[in-house]
Amino acid sequence: MESTNSENKENESTNKGLQSNVKSNNVWALGNYQSISTMLPPISAHLIKLICIEKGESVLDIACGNGNTAISARRQGADVTGIDITPELLSLAVEEEKIANVSGIKWKEGDAQNLPFEDESFDVVLSTFGHMFAPDPELTAKEMIRVTKKGGRIGFATWPPELAIGSIFRTNAKHLPKNPNAPPSPILWGVTETIEKRLSGISQFYFERGIVTFPILSRNHFWEHMSKKYGPLIKSIEVLENLNDPNEPESLRIDFLKAIDPYFVDNGIRLGYLLTIATK
Repeated sequence: MESTNSENKENESTNKGLQSNVKSNNVWALGNYQSISTMLPPISAHLIKLICIEKGESVLDIACGNGNTAISARRQGADVTGIDITPELLSLAVEEEKIANVSGIKWKEGDAQNLPFEDESFDVVLSTFGHMFAPDPELTAKEMIRVTKKGGRIGFATWPPELAIGSIFRTNAKHLPKNPNAPPSPILWGVTETIEKRLSGISQFYFERGIVTFPILSRNHFWEHMSKKYGPLIKSIEVLENLNDPNEPESLRIDFLKAIDPYFVDNGIRLGYLLTIATK
């Protein structure tokens, strides 16, 4: 028992440390996430439809952001909890819920790597481009499985590495200083083989792809929008501006425009995404 208690205390300490580290490096309070998430509602609807949420089911939306998926699930009559590590985004979610004329969602601050819920608490566990940004993917996957009831479903949307957002991530990483202690790329959550490996013990997987268009007048408009509104890119630009090379921010901009060029069609950026449905 002493060994077990010691191990539990060590795990708890590690989880708290991870959560503290995530909060201290949280970039999602920067910029204007609400303006970035305007293309998410159709993806949330796609995910909700694919996972077949039923009235009365208990649903957890991990890293819920400003609430697109949680609100969509609540409209289906589910008992919904939305959790996010960024208080500013939770405040936006509360406002979005009011505007949508929806009520009853439980909004909670918390870390995807240390979910504050009992084992097997939810019929359905969801995430829309949220859990993929937690620094420890293995721990995040274990937590998602842990809080899902036996026979329950896990469903999430992620960005595949070979498409538009993956290209942007690679471009960004190319310009930033190399960090040997950096966590795995969030884009790996868009690889089906990686998903199956991380969600070990899951009995059934189903994958489906989709495309959503971010309406924008030009590639330059997209850069201007993202560089001023999207927290991770804002942070990257800040890092580059503090380097000795004054040309780096402009070099990033040029490469960013090249990366999105194949996906700019008819005044929009075509963003391909992957949906995963897993049954525990």
